[in-house]
Amino acid sequence: MTQHFIALTSPARLLAKIAFASSSGASGDVLLVLPRIPDKEIGRVHRLVTAARKALGTASIDFQVIDIEEAIHMAASGDPSRTLVVDLDIMRGENADLLWSACDSSSRVIAYELRQNTSRTSAAIFARADSNSALAGTVLRHLTEAGIVGQTSFIHIASAAQSMAVDDSVLEAYGKVKAELPSARLAIEQAETGVESAIEQCSLEYGLLLLGLPKHRKEGSVTEHLVAQAVAGRLHATTIFIYARGVEAEQLSATARTIEPWILKNTFSLGEFADMDRLMQAKRDHHVSISLVLPALNEEKTVGQVIDAFKGPLMDERPLLDEIILMDSDSSDQTRTIAAERGIPVYVHQQVRSDLGAYAGKGETMWKALFVAKGDILVFVDTDLANPNPAFVAGLVAPLLLNEHLEFVKGFYRRPVRVVNEFVEVGGGRVTELAARPLLNLWYPELGGLFQPLAGTIAARASVLRELHFLTGYGVEIGHLIEYARKYGMDGLAQSELGEIIHRNQPLEALSKMSFQVLEAFFLLSQGILAPGSAERMNGILRQPFLSETGFTLLQTRLTQQMRPPVSSVPPPDTPVPPMDST
Repeated sequence: MTQHFIALTSPARLLAKIAFASSSGASGDVLLVLPRIPDKEIGRVHRLVTAARKALGTASIDFQVIDIEEAIHMAASGDPSRTLVVDLDIMRGENADLLWSACDSSSRVIAYELRQNTSRTSAAIFARADSNSALAGTVLRHLTEAGIVGQTSFIHIASAAQSMAVDDSVLEAYGKVKAELPSARLAIEQAETGVESAIEQCSLEYGLLLLGLPKHRKEGSVTEHLVAQAVAGRLHATTIFIYARGVEAEQLSATARTIEPWILKNTFSLGEFADMDRLMQAKRDHHVSISLVLPALNEEKTVGQVIDAFKGPLMDERPLLDEIILMDSDSSDQTRTIAAERGIPVYVHQQVRSDLGAYAGKGETMWKALFVAKGDILVFVDTDLANPNPAFVAGLVAPLLLNEHLEFVKGFYRRPVRVVNEFVEVGGGRVTELAARPLLNLWYPELGGLFQPLAGTIAARASVLRELHFLTGYGVEIGHLIEYARKYGMDGLAQSELGEIIHRNQPLEALSKMSFQVLEAFFLLSQGILAPGSAERMNGILRQPFLSETGFTLLQTRLTQQMRPPVSSVPPPDTPVPPMDST
């Protein structure tokens, strides 16, 4: 399905744009987008709408009239089978929300600024990055077959300081264009000042420019600058911007090629980080502080040994950690007393930023920790561990200390489950294998290389965590993965082997509740999978029927989670939150 978002304009230009999009192979449903208008302009705009209705009706073109807010919402609700065609004239006098919302969806995007009715003009391709090049070739092939484009050049821009030699990545992208458009030629341009100016100069030499959009918007980037120039009418050529994410999502083989290098580059093995001197030096070199956060609820049996395992080796002997804090969820046992006796700051998450309210759940505890933890890197380790080991923390923080481009590290480990009196090895956990992994592979195949996507043992840069939403329950882990991958891509995500971790095993009915919240989080964070409004209608109650010798029982539990906003968007408190002085 193709949806063409087109700006309200004169009938002749409107029909010219529809014809141009159709010639590029992107014909589809026409959505006529109304601008934001002052009251005094309503009459003029209504006359334009009337003229547009008449012209489109005469041409037998079905269309729908929508406002800019509705257009942005529709563009954000994408799926891999959809192509969004965006007329950049919509953004004249508006911001670029429509375009970037389209790119953040799962659809492929073709955006254009039509300068004039082109005929046998020359075209220049600047698109790189995986299937962007293939889509560029397809679009230009259609325009060539329609007689709009004559000669096409694939342009490589080299700075004045660079060699004019062409590297393999450029040749690979050019090869994808040639596969679609054999007549395309390779041309090399040398930029005297910058890439932007070189492309702007090409707009004087070519009648049509085709550029790729990045997977993630970057403030001040070359692409953002050129989009702004096109919208403002400062580029003299017709300009097309493309983003081929939807195509990539349909190509399993292409996805596999992206997963395998990621696993090789971003998976760290047990024993790589045994050299503590190396980690300490990296910490000093980068001037970072590290906080270990221990979430807890009634963990008096294990919390003491967990604190001892980390505090002695990693703070008292070798100060890899700058602080350890206990984030308690109002335990009714001796958990807080045991932590306080060991000199650990203790916070009750219900009392941290009480002005923001409080909810039950693991994600809420993690979110509240961001208000009190001081480190540049935050590490989260569970307090129900039966075999805590300092290597757990070292294995999580080391990739961040030694690789500046990494931002988020998931732990993975062998996790045996006790069956009678023996431990049996299992994979990523029952909820992972039966719920999370199938969903991620179906809809986010790039995350298919994670061993344990629901592992709560993580380390991340605090600046990144403060930009993410937090589901208050067990959905927090899968929610973070989906949001991080969509927002930042896969390059900054890593996983690190931690050996063997023995947790307290959950009964099946408890795992059902966990699955409920994981599935809820998946659909809440996955734009475009559900029909608009469906997420808000999801039922929040889990009903669990049980049949025993004494009869039938129906348990009902309300499990709906709250979505906490990024901490960076929360106003500061009137006064800081101190740790508890006592139990």
